Amino acid sequence: MTPLISLGVVCRLPTPCHTGRTPPARGFTLIELLVVLTIIGVLVALLLPAVQAAREAARRVQCVNNLKQIGVGLHHYHTAANALPPGRIWKADAFGCGLNIDGHCQNTPWFILMLPHFEQQSLSNAFNFNLGAEGQNFGGLFPNGTVVQNKIRLFQCPSDSAMTYQFSTTTDPAPLAAFNPIVFSKGNYAVSWGNTQWGQQPVTVNGKTIPFLPSAFGHAGNVTFASIPDGLSNTVFLGEVVQGSLYDIRGTIWTTASGAGSFITRFAPNRFVDLYGSGITGDEMIVPWFCTNEPKRSLPCVWNGDMVNGFAGARSRHPGGINTLYGDGSVRFAKDTISPTIWVSLNSIAGGEVLDQ
Repeated sequence: MTPLISLGVVCRLPTPCHTGRTPPARGFTLIELLVVLTIIGVLVALLLPAVQAAREAARRVQCVNNLKQIGVGLHHYHTAANALPPGRIWKADAFGCGLNIDGHCQNTPWFILMLPHFEQQSLSNAFNFNLGAEGQNFGGLFPNGTVVQNKIRLFQCPSDSAMTYQFSTTTDPAPLAAFNPIVFSKGNYAVSWGNTQWGQQPVTVNGKTIPFLPSAFGHAGNVTFASIPDGLSNTVFLGEVVQGSLYDIRGTIWTTASGAGSFITRFAPNRFVDLYGSGITGDEMIVPWFCTNEPKRSLPCVWNGDMVNGFAGARSRHPGGINTLYGDGSVRFAKDTISPTIWVSLNSIAGGEVLDQ
């Protein structure tokens, strides 16, 4: 067989002649790569909302479980004391005590009274109940500063960001400005405080007097299950609130202030339209150092300088509504679309309403 010599390569016919060179591998063209990336982008866009919805559903389940545990704690407290905890302890110092936040009332809120029933006996033991949360010219703030900075995980809804509260030296009057280093933890569950304002008194709006409809919590205390004629299964005890920024009191569960440890039902859940037509379109805080106006975070607020007439609504980071704890221990979702009058009725303990839920 005659060898063929070409370019230094010896080939013998009929054996195929190989030059030793490997043909180049074929890759993706630019158009093919762009098509693949487009398909991946479309799939991610389709899947991301589903993933986010699944995560929010899990967070909402945890939020519901938190409220159920709080409900168990309230029932244990009622069994031990034969009454619900009062909204706050009033005990006055030598200067007296009124329906306000003035440093002469203990103002120890319901939440602190419940600490042993939330497996927080050590914090309860550390709290100075003789001074209270504010008593003796706010002197209770210093000895109890270590207690109030503790984060109570049971009161944190995972759908909201964990925030803290601190007095601002730029807005707080003396002596509050001196307490600037005290940092309060926050939470997302507050008690229903009625339909009018923090002072739980009738209000007059546009010449019309709105009567106060008592809720399960407030200044009076001594509310028992038997004294709720509307029925435990028809009465909201707790709802959700959203935590404000550093110098915003909202979410600070160590106080009964509106939007902090309590909410008023003049605003339906997640809404800012006053049922009584005042025209106010944000939480009305009683003092400027409680308010950081944040409409983009769904936390608008104004302040009126009145130590009694503030009011703030219930709201959450859940799409479409808030979780609510009823007196019977059940947890139900109150939609943003709920009728404002029905929302007021659900939070009253003796309105005598007949409700179809």
